[in-house]
Amino acid sequence: MIDFESAASHLLLNPRMPAEERERFERMTPALDAHVFVATSGSTGVMKLVALSKRAILASAAAVNERLDVTDTDVWAAVLPTFHVGGLGVYARCHLAGARAVPMAWNAQSFAESEATLASLVPAQVHDLLATRLTPSPTLRAILVGGGAFDEVAVARAREAGWPVLPSYGMSECCSTIAIEDVLLPHLEARVEPDGRLAFRGSSLLTGYVMDEGLTDPKIDGWFISADAGIVDGRSLRIHGRASDFVKIGGESVDLGRLDRILRDLAGDTAAIVAMPDERLGCVIHVASTVDVDAVVDAFNAIVHPFERIRAVHRVDAIPRSPLGKLLRAKLASMI
Repeated sequence: MIDFESAASHLLLNPRMPAEERERFERMTPALDAHVFVATSGSTGVMKLVALSKRAILASAAAVNERLDVTDTDVWAAVLPTFHVGGLGVYARCHLAGARAVPMAWNAQSFAESEATLASLVPAQVHDLLATRLTPSPTLRAILVGGGAFDEVAVARAREAGWPVLPSYGMSECCSTIAIEDVLLPHLEARVEPDGRLAFRGSSLLTGYVMDEGLTDPKIDGWFISADAGIVDGRSLRIHGRASDFVKIGGESVDLGRLDRILRDLAGDTAAIVAMPDERLGCVIHVASTVDVDAVVDAFNAIVHPFERIRAVHRVDAIPRSPLGKLLRAKLASMI
């Protein structure tokens, strides 16, 4: 894996990335010592690199280790891809604590039977565990769940089934985990900007973004302003979702994340919500789907407020998602 103490730098890319995109990233990677570069689409859908210093990655790892009391007797299940900070962070935590990482391709049965004491998963993987009615190994003591919406109902279901889940919030720009169970980790500060977006300052922040134009540092006086909206109360952090996921329809504020959850319950991953411009209402709700969803649309429209109803359906070959399953809404909107 990565030598976190060396001056060497590393570009970590999805092996399935198109050759043209890979070559573009290789060309534009700057000569910075002791850095790791990971690709992200951010909130705009435009792919760029995030430059993370090894020092910042280890600062994040140390904070997680402290919160989970990680020691050299622990075994981390390494099931997330290392070209994302969620998977990379597992190895950084092991490096600091002397713990052992066990790489494994995702398989719910294999995970349930593994010797892991700790793991980082995304909500879709927890869903797999519940769908197969598996029970955890007695060695497993904590699962950080991040990388997507994991609401209180999902948390309760998982815990009732015996899975020791801990909802977490993080982002690439902060080298992975920012908060666990709505509590900010000690290496970071947080505040709310006037427009409702969350800003963070601390030892795990990115060095900058790398695009075709070069390296740029988005921090302002040490603060990184995120695309997420939320509330900060002391060390308590409540996430509402991406600021871009809140739209106005006819003057009514609509949370696209909430509509995502309703649609997911009805159609799984075969369909996705998109807010499209509308001259009269500002924007309206459309749905893109890989299958026929007429019955789903009727059921959805019967649940939501009148102004939230689906106005149009678009058939697509695939719903664009990140390797961790996040909906790339900006990309989907551009497709339709």
